[in-house]
Amino acid sequence: MAATAQKGFTLVELSVVLALVAIFATIAVPSFVNTIRDNQLQAQAEEFNALLQYARSESVIRRRAVNVAINDGVLDVMAGGQSLRTITVGSNVIDVDVSSTLITFRPNGTSSTGVFTAAFCRDNKPELGYVVSVLGSGRVTLHPRGRNENGTALGSCSV
Repeated sequence: MAATAQKGFTLVELSVVLALVAIFATIAVPSFVNTIRDNQLQAQAEEFNALLQYARSESVIRRRAVNVAINDGVLDVMAGGQSLRTITVGSNVIDVDVSSTLITFRPNGTSSTGVFTAAFCRDNKPELGYVVSVLGSGRVTLHPRGRNENGTALGSCSV
């Protein structure tokens, strides 16, 4: 009779594979955590930007002034005393600094607030931050990461 070959892994092979998996996990997990936190920061800035664009479009559609009130990280879009949409920004990880607590869009889409700026940062690192600005014309812009409204490097996380 011929001997049949045994199938499977030896204990040494299994130990080597487990050691390699542990090494890769140790290297990869901190990188994933930073990526997730960066994505959360970008998502907050994008959501804020979208809400301001929504408020501007609602002012034109409804042909009336629409206010965006910012109180303790809560943004409330209101038209004629009626709340249209509300979101919460900022967290224990993300800091938000705004130049004004009220933005008003006129029926023609312009901003009566003048220039408005909001800075979103994490760990007080402006190079990771995002700036959202509203011009007097009503134009709402989310600027690239680490850049302010004139395209230069963001110097601080406050506006």
